[in-house]
Amino acid sequence: MNIKEVIAENLIKLRKKSGLTQGEMAEKLNYSDNAVSRWERGEVTPSVETLEQISLLFKVPLTALFEENVVEKAEKDEKKQMINKLAVTLIFMSLAWFAATIIYFYAKVIFKVNFWTIFMWAVPTSCWILYPFNNYWGRHVWKFVILSVMIWSILACIYLQFFDYNMWLIFIIGIPIQAGLSIWAFIKPKEKNQPK
Repeated sequence: MNIKEVIAENLIKLRKKSGLTQGEMAEKLNYSDNAVSRWERGEVTPSVETLEQISLLFKVPLTALFEENVVEKAEKDEKKQMINKLAVTLIFMSLAWFAATIIYFYAKVIFKVNFWTIFMWAVPTSCWILYPFNNYWGRHVWKFVILSVMIWSILACIYLQFFDYNMWLIFIIGIPIQAGLSIWAFIKPKEKNQPK
């Protein structure tokens, strides 16, 4: 395959993977859909500046547009990155549960106290750890889930920690907070690094 064919094939695959029509891609790059059509047929090769815009649009390195099977390679890389991100997140979350286990056994052996609520406190702690990871490489909808679990588990922990005081009214605090979170969940975050 010559370089024009490779670029043309990559443009088609990247556009289709992103769910864009030729017209939508042309609009994002400030070109006509006819120009995009000619690129994809291999009649014309986009300029280096345009190829750079395309690489930013599809979030691939510029050099990848000149390589065969760029979409397949990108999908493999995405899968590896996702596995690595998940592993790092789980390692940090497991630290909260490991610390809770150590505190529980230390309290049980040394002080002869059954401090089982420490495992309840590990739930909001896990959410607190998970939130920045999700904020960095997760999805907006998961922020809502993580924060909801954190809020209600903190309230449950406070209730269980001070069970003798019959503080069930503390759960009323969660209602306006949850309502605010629900409204916030519908606010779509701005797209980053999108060429205009």
